[in-house]
Amino acid sequence: MTEAKILRGKILVYRFFEVGSEIDLNKVTLLMQQKQNTTRFRLDRPNKTSLVIADAPLIIHLGITEMNLQGVKTPVELDISLWHFGGMSLCFHIPITSGTKWSELVQTASWLDRDEEIEILARSKARELQNEIKETIPVLNDWSSFEDYVVYFIQEVDGLKNSAMDLFECADIPALLLAEPKEMLSEQVKKSIRDYATQYSKDDLSVIDWNSALVVEPSGSMDLPMVLEFANSQLLEMRYYDDLLDEKLDQLYRSVAGRKPGVLTDIYSHHAQEAGQIYLEIAEVVENVQNSLKVVGDFYLATVFRTATTRFRFNDWQKSIDEKLSNLAEVSNLLHSRVAERRSHLLEIIIIVLIAIEVIPFVAGLFR
Repeated sequence: MTEAKILRGKILVYRFFEVGSEIDLNKVTLLMQQKQNTTRFRLDRPNKTSLVIADAPLIIHLGITEMNLQGVKTPVELDISLWHFGGMSLCFHIPITSGTKWSELVQTASWLDRDEEIEILARSKARELQNEIKETIPVLNDWSSFEDYVVYFIQEVDGLKNSAMDLFECADIPALLLAEPKEMLSEQVKKSIRDYATQYSKDDLSVIDWNSALVVEPSGSMDLPMVLEFANSQLLEMRYYDDLLDEKLDQLYRSVAGRKPGVLTDIYSHHAQEAGQIYLEIAEVVENVQNSLKVVGDFYLATVFRTATTRFRFNDWQKSIDEKLSNLAEVSNLLHSRVAERRSHLLEIIIIVLIAIEVIPFVAGLFR
């Protein structure tokens, strides 16, 4: 088969940021309705109960912005999604010129992988919107880390007639997803990517990797990219709270380690209360994030979501968070035990003093 050419499609470039403890989406809607075009997340298949969403994200359509794409000023559409658990995702819709060869698309993927302009622009837009809606965020965050993801969204490929799965024969999909225009990838690597290919019908195709995905969808439905956006937002939250737990545990360890409190000192009480409060807050937020999206009743979307969570190593992140929450609970219990022990010692001293007060006058009277 000859090299594939894209007739219709676009590149969805995502950047995900943690901007606050939570976001009141209803307040944002009221705040932005006079300034920007906003919508709530919804699927293109409304008759299927395929997604259970705790609080659908708010999508702000910023319209067209201009960016440098391989040395050419290119107009791109920009959407920003706000998530109630404090996340913000920016999506740049970069059009693919009709007739673009697959090898040219791989070159573009490699350029996007190295380019820093999108990150700079995304950070600027995210900070600008964060400042604009700060009154809807109880606690602002300025976490330097972020998530990035790319979805190559293809609607029509020249010469592809039988099945979208035939694209593996006329296009180097692994090279695209790994942004490798020069390296001759091994069969083992190619197989590892093909193993994550899924179809609902012969005309569509999704191939999910850890940092990018290919979605072939002739209808133009954005359901799959939205599911992948959900998964990436959840991944960002897991990374954020894993990092936050590291920081809080380190602070607690340093505050307590090497300290030798006296009976009358109270260095443990504050730390015990703080550890317990942090545990409750983070456990609640993590559970909230995990329950924000559930896929039911739609085999294809459920498979794509499960594949994404596998590729993103959700289980590893969840295990890490659970272990650190367990450590935090143990620290809290230990500190509370120390507090109880210190108070017990203090009570004993008080009792001894009271007895002494009663006994000393009696003993003194015997020697008169």
